[in-house]
Amino acid sequence: MTYVREQSSTELAVHMRSLQKMPGWHDPLADRLWQEVEALKAEAAGLRTGYEAYERVNAELKADVARSTEREVLQLAEIEALRKALKPLLAHWDDLKRGESLNVDAARAAMGQGEQS
Repeated sequence: MTYVREQSSTELAVHMRSLQKMPGWHDPLADRLWQEVEALKAEAAGLRTGYEAYERVNAELKADVARSTEREVLQLAEIEALRKALKPLLAHWDDLKRGESLNVDAARAAMGQGEQS
């Protein structure tokens, strides 16, 4: 004989279903306990589904943050490269007189966007 406490939940479920099919079966306490077990199973399944959805959203948000951080790092690197390229040109900015302008070809060459003529 197998005691109830030694049965798995699947074995108990099978046993309860077979008892409920018997003619004259009626035990209000067993019915209430069975309904509570079924309700708890449904609640656990809902919580599991909700947690899985939370994990998916969390992973997507982490990926978005990583992409944003990567873009920011690239933008900062581009700004620093431009700053370095323009530094020699800007050093002479204060030396310009009214009506004069910087050599555009030299500026482009310094930034690596063209050749100096």
